[in-house]
Amino acid sequence: MKKMEADRLYQQLENLAEQLGISIQYDDLSRSGPPATSGLCVVKGKKLYIMDRSQSLSEKIRLLSECLSQMDLNGVYVLPAIRKLLESRNK
Repeated sequence: MKKMEADRLYQQLENLAEQLGISIQYDDLSRSGPPATSGLCVVKGKKLYIMDRSQSLSEKIRLLSECLSQMDLNGVYVLPAIRKLLESRNK
């Protein structure tokens, strides 16, 4: 995947997360005390995805698309290419 295509794809995934009420926070998890990984959590009733900023763009796409593929997308417009990516994660 070309860098520009990957950037655009990741931006679309970020936009979808926002539509679903998921905020994304970027942290350097390699510097945290105990080992930590990127993932979704709920803080004060709000969904927050903590993304390790040290991950490659392709890994960020994989991580975020795996998270979003588990969300209820009924009633949410999702670009066909993004929907196809998310559906492929559920197989």
